[in-house]
Amino acid sequence: MLPRRRALQALPIFLSALLYGCAGMPTGDSVMSLVTPDADPAFELSGRLAIRQGEQALSANLRWRFDGQGEEMVISAPLGAGSIEIARDAAGVTLRTGAKVERAATVEALMLGTLGFVLPLDGLRYWVRGQTGPGGAAVRIVRDAAGRIESFHETGWDITIPLFSAPPLAALPRRIDVASAELQVRLVIDQWQVVPAFASIGSAPR
Repeated sequence: MLPRRRALQALPIFLSALLYGCAGMPTGDSVMSLVTPDADPAFELSGRLAIRQGEQALSANLRWRFDGQGEEMVISAPLGAGSIEIARDAAGVTLRTGAKVERAATVEALMLGTLGFVLPLDGLRYWVRGQTGPGGAAVRIVRDAAGRIESFHETGWDITIPLFSAPPLAALPRRIDVASAELQVRLVIDQWQVVPAFASIGSAPR
């Protein structure tokens, strides 16, 4: 079970969507705008997220916006059953669950204390664009015939990109699997969009 049971308390909306494998997840190729991994890092994506830790498995919808300075991630249950909003900027991190709002200096402290697990957001924002993170920490890099990264290991995580988007977004992942010794995460990306920098995460529509 997720540590401290707080994930079950914070995420009851997910318990009706227990996931024991993502092979049956529906697919779609909705494309909102052209973006490539070497373009401006600002992006918005939406898709479906699956998280497994031990015997506990959770699934949800995901919307993620990043502008190079701040970001907003909304993790929501299907059919509008509830959501968790994580916003980060230079002032720190805010996590909102319904009417409850918590703040911390780092996203790791906030997610672990509130949810019981930590998504590697600092690396994930590069990985979802088919890139290794900065600093040259990635090892065991495997590329396909087109030069796209298919798998690598970085900062304690194994990253695999088994599926890429259809042209003209063929350089961008369609699915990415991320695993550590304790956590397995699968993200299926349905929509990519380049977005202008948003002035304030906190003022983003909810």
